[in-house]
Amino acid sequence: MQAQVIWTSPLLPIQTSTVTVFFDANEGNGALASWSGTVYAHTGVITNNSSGPADWKFVQGNWGTDDADVAMTPVGGGVYSITYGIDAFYGAPGTDTILDMAFVFRNEAGDIVGRAADGGDIYTPVFQNELSVAIIDPISELTILEPGENLDARIAGLLADSIFLFDNGTEVIASNLAEASTMITPSGPGTHELRAVAKTATESVETTKSYFVRPPVNVASVPAGADHGINVINDSTVTLVLYAPEKDYVFLLADWNGWTPSSQGYLSQDPDGETWWTTVTNLESDQWYAYQYLIDGSIQVADYMAELVLDPSNDPFISEETFPDLPAYPEAGSSYVSVLRTVEEPYTWNATGFTKPAQTDLVVYELLVRDFVAKSNFQTVIDSLDYLKRLGINAIELMPINEFEGNNSWGYNPAFHGALDKYYGTKNAFKAFVDTCHANGIAVILDMVMNHAFGQSPMVRMYYDGSTVAANSPWLNPVAKHDFNVGFDYNHESQATKKYMKDMVRYWVEEYQIDGYRMDLSKGFTQNNTLGNTGAWGAYDASRVAIWKDYADELWSVDPDAYLILEHFADNDEEKELAAYGMMVWGNVNYDYRDLVKGFGSSNVSWGVYTARGYDDPRVVSFMESHDEERLMYDALTFGNTSQAPDYNVRNFETARQRAEMGAALFFPIPGPKMIWQFGELGYDVSIDFNGRTGPKPIRWDFYENDARRRLFQVYSELIKLRSTYDVFRTTDFSYSLSGTVKRINLNHPDMNVTVLGNVGVVNNNIIPSFQHTGWWYDFLTGDSIDVSLTTASIAMEPGEYHVYTDVRLATPELLSTINGAAGPLGLVEAWPNPAPAGGQMAVSFDLGYATEVEARFVDMEGRTVSVQALGSVSAGQGGHTLQVPDAAGFYLLEIAAEGSRRITRIVVP
Repeated sequence: MQAQVIWTSPLLPIQTSTVTVFFDANEGNGALASWSGTVYAHTGVITNNSSGPADWKFVQGNWGTDDADVAMTPVGGGVYSITYGIDAFYGAPGTDTILDMAFVFRNEAGDIVGRAADGGDIYTPVFQNELSVAIIDPISELTILEPGENLDARIAGLLADSIFLFDNGTEVIASNLAEASTMITPSGPGTHELRAVAKTATESVETTKSYFVRPPVNVASVPAGADHGINVINDSTVTLVLYAPEKDYVFLLADWNGWTPSSQGYLSQDPDGETWWTTVTNLESDQWYAYQYLIDGSIQVADYMAELVLDPSNDPFISEETFPDLPAYPEAGSSYVSVLRTVEEPYTWNATGFTKPAQTDLVVYELLVRDFVAKSNFQTVIDSLDYLKRLGINAIELMPINEFEGNNSWGYNPAFHGALDKYYGTKNAFKAFVDTCHANGIAVILDMVMNHAFGQSPMVRMYYDGSTVAANSPWLNPVAKHDFNVGFDYNHESQATKKYMKDMVRYWVEEYQIDGYRMDLSKGFTQNNTLGNTGAWGAYDASRVAIWKDYADELWSVDPDAYLILEHFADNDEEKELAAYGMMVWGNVNYDYRDLVKGFGSSNVSWGVYTARGYDDPRVVSFMESHDEERLMYDALTFGNTSQAPDYNVRNFETARQRAEMGAALFFPIPGPKMIWQFGELGYDVSIDFNGRTGPKPIRWDFYENDARRRLFQVYSELIKLRSTYDVFRTTDFSYSLSGTVKRINLNHPDMNVTVLGNVGVVNNNIIPSFQHTGWWYDFLTGDSIDVSLTTASIAMEPGEYHVYTDVRLATPELLSTINGAAGPLGLVEAWPNPAPAGGQMAVSFDLGYATEVEARFVDMEGRTVSVQALGSVSAGQGGHTLQVPDAAGFYLLEIAAEGSRRITRIVVP
């Protein structure tokens, strides 16, 4: 199939010779078919030292540039050519044997790329200066003929006196030319072996290739009990079932049948005309087997229901520690390959009797494995659970961990919804993570992305028409139904999609004992077309409500207590109805809490209160930060209020950190489920857009060693434990005033009452606390007490001051001391040159409010401190200093610290 995209002159190019490579932009994925500008080859070679087909060596072409060295010449009809000497062009040393040339083709910008039909790289073989023979046509080992169809065959020899071709042992070509061709009339259905021979007077070489003449499809019912995907019958037998309506035939290509179409791999069709199946026997129980489906002779895809898939482009970057003994990618594979074995490595569950936290008690910690631990695997997250347990959270929400495109991703580009992404670990490693979480009283919630699939998904590729999915796709819409879609939009009115969705929600609960889902972009589960009308997308949608109730019922039929959290953001009446049904909805109050911390009195955080929405039950999962929102501390340090009170600078680190405490005090006590974004409890102050929005962020475990940041952690922890311990935080009897410069929360319960106060302004303010009664009240975090004689008497509060009062004396937490609201010494920091020379020097200047010790630190993208440079005692005012730049190229954070005050600047070392 790839030779239709490229071919060479000579047909059998020698490593030491000159070759002309032709590229037909109309073939393959056809991306450059209508391109009228220059086409560039991006090319490398596969050598005897390559680890596999993705391991290109000696790559030529500077991506995204007008690179004359790889510019191609138009031949006409969408065909382009480039001519070069192979050895000289690639620069491979004489000790390397070039086996194949590898290509993709692009426009100048590199945003339009011509690839093979399956989206993969394109290869053509390279020969050595020795007797050789090749079968040029048929092009592929996967050639399939209809009954009565003839085959055009062509062979070529190198340094041969004569060449021959045999079809199932019958000679059909005998020639003393360098190439020869013929038309073969196959003798009957089934597999035909072509054998090409090249001879000289003293030696002979040969090669083989097969083709298949297709008999009629066998119609037979899918065996009873078999469902879509892999059905293990016993240790040596599986039945594979593929749902593929409106397809003519399907072959199974696998390790056990040589990856060629065969009678044994020819799938039967169920009488429904939509479902295909085959039973495979004589398998070894402890062996991994790779397989794909070949549909209608041209679509080669993995099983979309597979639990493990191999990816030749990204698997080489997965460490042995993360995924030991990862199965090898098969040479005959194409793009993603599915894998099975009849007996998996057993896992013994240890945590028994785990009870999920009640919805109202949930404190969810959202994390991205990639950016939470440097090794990016489940085992290292397990090693970090003590930290999360000390924080007091009782649920972890993992950003998508099912197989997504690439390794370096947020995970919202799914390719296989039921396969664990190997970049994070094995099935048993994830089971151990869930098991250990449960043993520590922590629920596990998966972020699932069922609004869409990306281009490498078999569901997309099975019905792709060259530009989008075809109208006859049983799962996906050719055109998305809303403006916020990415990838390819699922049609949740389709019965095929409904079945797939239900299969997925059951699978992760049954296989991994997870406790529920956060459903990404849940508002997209509608066929109500709102393209071009973003407001209409959020309007009440009865069909969408019915879809979600149906999915919820399916989930709760497996686990009645499973959480179902929707990223909905739709009309409140719709969300209210879904909440009344038992689902929870994401409650984004990030913008207003950011304003609160920044010191802008317009902040109104009441939308995080379920009663403000008219809900009867606390089913709003409110959050100050999420993966999708700007970080509170970064926003405060960058855009904090400095205009109203010159002596009160929110952009000072200590001031911003103390205001982050206040934000937590006005967040956690509100009844209902809560969510924290990773490291928010340490005042993570790297922007969401650092290194690109979805790019890797610095992993800052070192923040915990900073006293000021650890105090913020302690405040988070104590407030979480407080709300988890006392029933007053589950009360339905409460009031609040959360829209002004001074904010108040009053919680009422027979056992204990709570009043929370905060001055979110940047100047002194008075607040009427509305204490529930007179008498003694106790500040939980400080241990201070006040005797209230008049509940309506106002209290004077400094900017950023907050209190969590209870009318029962509780043990006072031991918090690290800090200067409450004091402005630290460090002001604006500037660094240059940036980019900075590796191993060289750069200058840094900063403002100091008073003389103090200053330290500079370079931190790499994994949060590791690369160098610490003490600047000594620095005088007040503005001064310049010289720093030594790290030797290694990369992105760094330059941190300047003085008495708990710190500033961070991003540094590039090219």
